[in-house]
Amino acid sequence: MFVAQNLSACKQHVYVFDRTGETILPKQLLGAQGYFPNAETGIYIIRTTFTTLLRDPAEETTIDFLAPVALQLSEKYLVLRLVSLEKNLSSYFERPCYVAGRSIEERDILREVYGLTSGVTDVHKGIKKLWQEAAIDSPRAKFKKPKSMASEAMDEELGIREHNPELYEVLAESVLLNALFTVSDEEKMGVSHFSLNFTEGYLAFPSYSAVGGTDNVIAAILERNS
Repeated sequence: MFVAQNLSACKQHVYVFDRTGETILPKQLLGAQGYFPNAETGIYIIRTTFTTLLRDPAEETTIDFLAPVALQLSEKYLVLRLVSLEKNLSSYFERPCYVAGRSIEERDILREVYGLTSGVTDVHKGIKKLWQEAAIDSPRAKFKKPKSMASEAMDEELGIREHNPELYEVLAESVLLNALFTVSDEEKMGVSHFSLNFTEGYLAFPSYSAVGGTDNVIAAILERNS
């Protein structure tokens, strides 16, 4: 299946949940029948309707897109991967337009999947081990202080661990809220950068990667999170 072979290279949001002894892959998700390339992976192609407002002249219409979603089971985790739908709708209508709404939002999928799990996984441990190993570095991060929140950003996107070790030591002991990470060995991992929103519990891969790239990053984090 094309999606199964190429999903790891796509722009996407990734949520990690703790699985229970009863967590299984659903046969369908929001009406989409699952495709199961193996016992641990389910892929669902969800039809999403965009309500679109056109200009010159004013008109409301709809257009459908197929949104790939993957669920992956491991011994401890259920990983939800949502391919980002970034559509330039003007190219479909050849008129100025904007999206007024979607029939299925990311939060709708999250609500369905959350009920299969025991909650969102805290990946601080895995991220901090990768950071300690210098496999990743961060040019900017937001973190929790005892009575406040703070943000730090390096000049010229320099890595905090490499260029500001004092700040790195503070962050290594802090609760992170969100951060951008660069990958030290991009050729090996297949990903140049990703962000992590700890408060909402997801990784974001905002750029296309090599096939298998996002798989490598997710696996590296979870292997170190135990």
